[in-house]
Amino acid sequence: MMMRSMSPTPSAEPSVPRPARPRALLLTIALLAGVALCIQPGAHADSIRSEVPSHEGANHEISIPRPFTATYAVTYRGLGAGTITFTFAQDAVSGRYHFETRPDPSALARLFVSRRAIERSVMEIDSQGVRPLHWTLDDGTAGKKDGELHFDWVARRVSGEVETEPVDLPVEAGLQDRSSLQIAVSTALLRGLEPGTIPLVDDNRIKHYTYALKGPERRPTKLGTLDTLMYESSRPGSSRVSHLWLAPELDFLPVRAEQIRKGRTETVMELISLQQ
Repeated sequence: MMMRSMSPTPSAEPSVPRPARPRALLLTIALLAGVALCIQPGAHADSIRSEVPSHEGANHEISIPRPFTATYAVTYRGLGAGTITFTFAQDAVSGRYHFETRPDPSALARLFVSRRAIERSVMEIDSQGVRPLHWTLDDGTAGKKDGELHFDWVARRVSGEVETEPVDLPVEAGLQDRSSLQIAVSTALLRGLEPGTIPLVDDNRIKHYTYALKGPERRPTKLGTLDTLMYESSRPGSSRVSHLWLAPELDFLPVRAEQIRKGRTETVMELISLQQ
């Protein structure tokens, strides 16, 4: 197991702007999930990726990311918002994979995000890719922000409830939940696939995100200087754009993610520790 860590340097907090809406900081949980993939090769992307050392093996068609626990420092409009930790592991009994997200918000962020909040996704991974089976969100309070989704790949329906609203939608090819997306992107990249557009269940709707590879970048991080691939994601009708830097040597785990709204960078996440 590899262990790398470094704590961010504390800094004085400036005056505090109030976020535009209570869920703004909770969007950090979904930011990494904005790394999405579909099976759509592109010649331009292939030429860019050729400049970055390959991480494929002889059996790339069954490549699966290594288990990991990754912690990110989060800032919102330049202010420290705490940290968020992602854990990916395989259940030894069922063989299924679990992805779990836990925030550790700063004192300010606790006005909007509970330290007890937890998001989980259970999924299957095989030669066909990642299939989410069960997604849950407990916001850690007695409020009505929780959610639960069940994916029935035989009946081809996804059903459940999100924020007290019922969900009953058709399953599209490659459909992911907010948490399984990060594992889908890592798995696909390990298998030599390139970004495109993927359907995502978000609340009680299916949204489609498109990802464009902007190029390789050798980037300084808390874990050292790493080769990365930078992607930009967008969705029709949305003013938000995400930038993500993925490190091939870390199984394409994001080392930095930014969410930009109307040209202004709002949420930033930086990898600060990793066990893999």
